[in-house]
Amino acid sequence: MQRAAALEYFPVEDNRHELAGFAALKRWLERARTGFGAEAKALGLQPPRGILLVGVQGCGKSLAARAIARLWKLPLLRLDTGSLYSKWVGETEKNLRDSFRQAEAMAPVVLWLDEIEKGLATSASAEGDGGVSRRLLGAFLTWLAEKPPGVFVVATANDVFALPPELVRKGRFDEIFFVDLPSADERRAIFEVHLRLRRQEPKELDLDEMVGESEGMSGAEIEQAVIASLYRSLHEKRPLVTTTVLEELRATVPLSISRREDVARLRELARDRFVRVS
Repeated sequence: MQRAAALEYFPVEDNRHELAGFAALKRWLERARTGFGAEAKALGLQPPRGILLVGVQGCGKSLAARAIARLWKLPLLRLDTGSLYSKWVGETEKNLRDSFRQAEAMAPVVLWLDEIEKGLATSASAEGDGGVSRRLLGAFLTWLAEKPPGVFVVATANDVFALPPELVRKGRFDEIFFVDLPSADERRAIFEVHLRLRRQEPKELDLDEMVGESEGMSGAEIEQAVIASLYRSLHEKRPLVTTTVLEELRATVPLSISRREDVARLRELARDRFVRVS
């Protein structure tokens, strides 16, 4: 990984992230990849511009951005939109333009705009920053419509309610996907991924019990339970067992409980508006 101003660069060989679930998104990506080929160009089809991923925190939006770069065998550029801001007049807009120029110079590349709601205008921010965030939004939308085909944008947002309406209007992105809490099958796959990453054999544990106990948990919460279980096992100088994982899961208060109303509101908003990743 390398950092240049607001951009972080991840070469192809660093993008080895495995994405559990997300079947609908993976199918869409397989189809979208054909849009970069000569046959699509001959039909007058424009290459895909990008996607927006919204949804519950900790459920894999950032991982999906990395996995897209892995699937397409492209380098990844991460742009933290919150880091664009400067106290100097005109410097914030310049930072955005410079970031876009660097992405274009490195094409073909996946450009990941992380937590895009932090950098682009909401009604509240536009009133308090002298119009900077509003100008950033306008610049981004113009660039998104006119950018060269070699830059594929993956924007992620935790707080969809903070996104300006102009950004989620149909046609801005090729598709807007909603990332929900993982299903039972997806939780099983998440356990398997994180156990194998840490040299544990899933078959030696009771995954059925672990999947049942983790209902309502995000992928990030499951990962932390696995990590905490392994620390306990190391401390107690014994192999990892199912009971330890279950105890860590029971000690976790998931976001779906601690922020029940917010999660329910988000899921209701997404019901008929966005495409589910699974």
